[in-house]
Amino acid sequence: MTPVDSLESISIVLVKTSHPGNVGSVARAMKTMGLCDLRLVQPKHAAIAADPEAIALASGAADVLANSQVYASLPEALADCQRAYALSARLRELGPALQSPAQAAQEALSALPDGVRSAFVFGAERTGLSNEEVQRCNRQVYIPSNPAYNSLNLSQAVQIVCYALRVASEAAHAVPLAVPNPEKRDVHAPRLASVKAVDDLQAHWLEAMEAVDFLNPSKPKKLVQRLARLLGKAQLEQEEVDMLRGFFSDVIRVAQGRLYPHEQNKRKAD
Repeated sequence: MTPVDSLESISIVLVKTSHPGNVGSVARAMKTMGLCDLRLVQPKHAAIAADPEAIALASGAADVLANSQVYASLPEALADCQRAYALSARLRELGPALQSPAQAAQEALSALPDGVRSAFVFGAERTGLSNEEVQRCNRQVYIPSNPAYNSLNLSQAVQIVCYALRVASEAAHAVPLAVPNPEKRDVHAPRLASVKAVDDLQAHWLEAMEAVDFLNPSKPKKLVQRLARLLGKAQLEQEEVDMLRGFFSDVIRVAQGRLYPHEQNKRKAD
């Protein structure tokens, strides 16, 4: 895997972007560092990437704009990713694990050979990422800055992250990597669950909690945030997600008094 190949596997996700110029500047920041996968979640205008201002500020990165994809929700944009890094200067009490851009870049790149796709998620220009959007991710990246004024332009923040990815990629390929013996490679290596799969698991888990009156949806306190943090740290495999969802389906079924045919027959016999 070459530096370019690895960087092209990293996604940049912009959530609710309102200014076409920022989208164009982000495309330019990405292309200068070798990234090309731009994803737009609920932009102010559906055709924001085709806006003349976006194309002008892309300055040669029009191909990144043309290939960008628009999504209706953040989970949909992260459906094929197993790791999502939320960029936010606001620290949350129960937020995901905190990393610097360099730490996040190194982790994201080192996981690529194992088939783990990563995305870096950036919020709207004025408000940044909401608490809910941060909780959709399993990492949080904080860019150190002047505490008296830590407001970065969107494209500047993207440029810093893309630069960190480029530096980490070139460092990783400066020394020949040890090639594993194909005969010893585990062909049944576990498949990590995608961010969307974990998000769906969380919703199912909460539904089961509500079904057995463990959760009061009108007064959830911090249970939802704690569960999101737990799942973010777990790095679950898809088989583990499937197992848990099967269990929660049964919990909900029993709580609602629904019986399988063999259970109904047993009750009649008793």
